[in-house]
Amino acid sequence: MDKLLPDDLGFAPRSIIMVIKPHSKVILTFNRSGRAFQCILPPAYANERALANEVLGYINDFLKPFGFSAAEAMLPQKLLAVRCGLARYGRNNISYSKEFGSYMQLLTFFSDMPCDTDEWRPIELMEVCQSCKACMAACPTGAIHSGHHIIDAIKCITASNELPGEFPEWLDKSAHNSIVGCMKCQDCCPANAHNKNNVKMGVEFSEEETAELLGHKEGLPLSDKLASKLEAAGIWKLINVLPRNLAILLPD
Repeated sequence: MDKLLPDDLGFAPRSIIMVIKPHSKVILTFNRSGRAFQCILPPAYANERALANEVLGYINDFLKPFGFSAAEAMLPQKLLAVRCGLARYGRNNISYSKEFGSYMQLLTFFSDMPCDTDEWRPIELMEVCQSCKACMAACPTGAIHSGHHIIDAIKCITASNELPGEFPEWLDKSAHNSIVGCMKCQDCCPANAHNKNNVKMGVEFSEEETAELLGHKEGLPLSDKLASKLEAAGIWKLINVLPRNLAILLPD
């Protein structure tokens, strides 16, 4: 446990607080060669850091009158959500809540508030997964297998497009469908049937801004205008992969 605790935590942790925050899929628009292209940003990618800080502020405001406090915890969130009963695994290794499906962000915090009771549930798939293999059929790289919630992480598109560098040679261009991450297994999932309209229109990038983003090299500064747009879209932290990922989604 000590390896998981930051040096400046400021208190001895006695409990873990987990929060599920609903999160929408976002459409970002890019302009190129006189045409507008809409690209998907999956749930939980936009403004992740700001949202965590906001929720932590709410928690500490609530705990302070009782003499307790909280701090962000870097822990395996999907596993914790399933273990504590807030979510269940899908066959695609994504955690789902009953209310929000996979359109959510998991947030985890340490606290010195005591916890008198807890519940540690077994790891199990959603009931719908027992008879459904839609995500297996939809996965463009064959990363999802039957019988369990562990996927082939090496084949998963998300693993490739979240890390900088060249895409693997075996990863076909047509498999890409989102600015980062992948929506194929989530869009077809029955547990997300109520999320079909959970989409928000996000920031639009002009031709000039799109061209600058596509041509950006790591370590070089961005124009103030583009930097502001990325901040407004909540995707500034993705700047090291955005040029490469966007280039494969937009036609030449």
